[in-house]
Amino acid sequence: MRMVVENPATPTVAEANLTRTWLTNRGITVDWPTRLLAVRIGSREQARRSYQFYGVLLGFAWAVAVVPHFPVPLKFLLVGAVFTGYPALQWRRVRSREHVAARLAPGGARPSWRVAAGQVGWWYLVSVATTFGGGAVLCAARFLSSPAAGACWAVALAIGAFGAALVLGPALRAPVIAEDETSLAVDGILRAQDAAVFAPSAVLVVLAWIDWSVTWPAAPPWFPVRVGYIVLAIATWAVARFGARYRRLPPGTYGTETASGGRHLGRPPDLSGSTPA
Repeated sequence: MRMVVENPATPTVAEANLTRTWLTNRGITVDWPTRLLAVRIGSREQARRSYQFYGVLLGFAWAVAVVPHFPVPLKFLLVGAVFTGYPALQWRRVRSREHVAARLAPGGARPSWRVAAGQVGWWYLVSVATTFGGGAVLCAARFLSSPAAGACWAVALAIGAFGAALVLGPALRAPVIAEDETSLAVDGILRAQDAAVFAPSAVLVVLAWIDWSVTWPAAPPWFPVRVGYIVLAIATWAVARFGARYRRLPPGTYGTETASGGRHLGRPPDLSGSTPA
């Protein structure tokens, strides 16, 4: 009797199909992506598509945050934990596949800080600086009028900063995972996508809005500053997200084509993913 053992270095059919769609959206048409690309891109697309559930969590957390009688300090903690926790869990899922991908390609060098920052996107980095820098200023101002609320706002920002660091560390300093020029181009795009999708720090600007559930119908202190802070952080993040999502890839070999002309959805021979044990 033979036991079939799944090879973790072999992409699943779902990963291959999601990778093909991802490549098509960037001007590249293949039937079957290379194994390295399918492992890296497919895992990210699977995680990203689970964000519908994240939207439900965000709606729940925000609904609680605007309930008038819920303690304000706990609102800050709840929003910070929920808004940061789910992307961090999905990022952990992606990182497990990244370790597999790293074994499929020769060891690469770390890009310089400047190159990596350019790949992640200057608009995104401005959004992060705005979110945490501006949030810290508003948090300090809130602490003067309500130490408990200000302290919990600071904790929520710290949770968000920790989640962002988990993603930005590899995005800025991880070695390149590439076996040729095409996978090198994908590596750069994935760094930008990782930051925008798994470290959406700009969502934490809603912390500046929580006080309104207490002061309504009056505006909270520093209201114009809060509005400007929210608009700037969200706008810069949106520009970064749009750019990462629709960045085009250079021509090259990203996979193979079959006679089916890109319509085959089954498992090809090279994605069998099993070895006899």
